[in-house]
Amino acid sequence: MRTRVGGDDCSLAVAVSLRCDGCITVHANEAKKLGITEQELSEALGVVVSVNAGAAFVYSTRTLDAYGEA
Repeated sequence: MRTRVGGDDCSLAVAVSLRCDGCITVHANEAKKLGITEQELSEALGVVVSVNAGAAFVYSTRTLDAYGEA
């Protein structure tokens, strides 16, 4: 965890997005050591949820297109 942007920790957000349990543990511990607050962490996790929801929407549309072409 080396980059803190606008209260968000990029490394932890990426670890969550990739669903890497070990990475989440390491980066969550580091975030706490750096003084990142639970509120800041919650905001970063909100971004992760939004980004992943967007990807799910795009792939859902692609799936429907593929089904229509089958």
